[in-house]
Amino acid sequence: MRSIHYGCKGILLFVVLVCAHTVSSTANPSNDKPFVLMGSTPGDSLIKTMLSIPPQTAIDFMKWNLVFEQHNVFVLDIVFGVSQPNTLGFKEGGTKKNIRGKYMVTGNGHNKYAKEIYQLKSNDGQVSLSLVKISEHSFHLLTPDGNLLIGNGGWSYALNRKDPVGGNETLILTAALKANSTQVIYDGRTPCKEIAAEHPEMKVSAACFKLKWQLILNRDAVTYQPTSFSIRKIIDGKAQHVTGKWIIRKGTGTRAGQTIYTIEPDKPGASISFLVADDNILFFLNKDDQPYIGNADFSFVLNRKS
Repeated sequence: MRSIHYGCKGILLFVVLVCAHTVSSTANPSNDKPFVLMGSTPGDSLIKTMLSIPPQTAIDFMKWNLVFEQHNVFVLDIVFGVSQPNTLGFKEGGTKKNIRGKYMVTGNGHNKYAKEIYQLKSNDGQVSLSLVKISEHSFHLLTPDGNLLIGNGGWSYALNRKDPVGGNETLILTAALKANSTQVIYDGRTPCKEIAAEHPEMKVSAACFKLKWQLILNRDAVTYQPTSFSIRKIIDGKAQHVTGKWIIRKGTGTRAGQTIYTIEPDKPGASISFLVADDNILFFLNKDDQPYIGNADFSFVLNRKS
C-alpha cells in the first residue's frame, strides 16, 4: 500500500488553514445567521454625528430596524424626527434614512467588560457604529471610545432582537463602579406587560403598554453602603410610590464579575433586580436574573439622571 507523506510544509499549511478557519469563525460567529434588531433611541448630538445627520436636525427620538445579513452585510433603516403627541410616531411621518455596509464581530475592543462587540461601517465610509452584545436578545450602542451611550427618561440606547432565540444569559461584566455619591437617580420608560406578569402588585390594565420609572438609590454618607430607595412608577397614567431597602449582590460562577442591585420594597415579593452595566446604565432582570426583552418602542433600561 502506498503511504502518504505530507512533510513538514504540508503539515504546517494544514495547521495554518485550520487555525485561520477557527479564528474567522470566532471573530464572526453570527455571519451565517441573519437576525434583526429593533428599538427606539434618543436623538442627541452624539448619535447625530455617528449617523452623519446634520446637527441642526430636530430629533426627539429615532426608530431603528437593523438587519444583520449573511456575508457580514448589514442594512439599517432609521426614522427620526419630532414626536407626535399621544402617539408612538413622528410629526409628518418623520425622516427616513437607509444605511448599508459591512460589519464584523470582535472581542471586547475598547470595552474590556464585553465579550462581543459588533462594529459597523457604511459603504460610503460616513457612518461607523459599535454595539455591545448584552445578551442574545439585547444589544447596546457604544460611544466612539467604547462606553455605553446614556439615554434619557424617554428612551435608552438599547436595541432588541426581533425574533427571540434560545437562552438569554447576560454576556457583559460590570464596569468599575464609583460608589462616591450618597444619592443616585435613574429614570426611563419600559414595556409594561412582561414585567407586570411577574409583578401582579402593579395592577396594570389590559391596555397598559409602557411604564415610566424613576429610581432613587441612597447610600450611607460615611461608608457609602446601600441604605434606602424610593421608586416612582407611572402606570396607566397614575403614580405609584414604593420605598424600602436595597442590596448589592455579586455574581458567582458564570456570572462572576457582574454586579446586581436588588430593591426590596416593604411589601414582600415585590423585589426588582438590575444588572449594573456601569455607573450610568441599569438593565432590568426578571425573576431568573435574565434581562427582560424589549420591543420596537421601549427597552428595559434605566439611565442615570444625576
